[in-house]
Amino acid sequence: MTAVSMYFEDFKEGYSFRTSSRKITKDDIITFARQWDYQPFHLDEELAAQSPFKGLIASGWQTLLIAFALILDTKKISDSSLGSPGLEDVHWYLPVRPSNILTCKVTILSSRLSKKSPKGIVKILVEIFNQDKKLAADFKAIWMLRLREGTASVKYK
Repeated sequence: MTAVSMYFEDFKEGYSFRTSSRKITKDDIITFARQWDYQPFHLDEELAAQSPFKGLIASGWQTLLIAFALILDTKKISDSSLGSPGLEDVHWYLPVRPSNILTCKVTILSSRLSKKSPKGIVKILVEIFNQDKKLAADFKAIWMLRLREGTASVKYK
């Protein structure tokens, strides 16, 4: 099955989709942490074992970036993405550990036309699950998306 790029008009409130999955390795965690989040419980197995996490864990930021990559891998916004002005309500519930397998469910919370320019604004909820189907993290994001070519014109202020 070939992935089809979608546009603003396709992302109606309540629509949801799931991503493929990605396994995170010890090397992934340490490599990311060396550059971006060099706290001991992300870098050193012995020190991590003495931490409240009782072992090596991925950076929460790495978890969010894996989710973002999984969403991009669906190709759903490959032709329509105009970026994002930000995230809301970021939560990390469970540590992500080496050999965990992450997958996402994305749900459209709202969608509206921009009042200022010809684009759509979509708020999404991204839920990140581990291999046991337990919620590891979630966040809300705003997508700015292109309108489908030929869409009826809208007057902008």
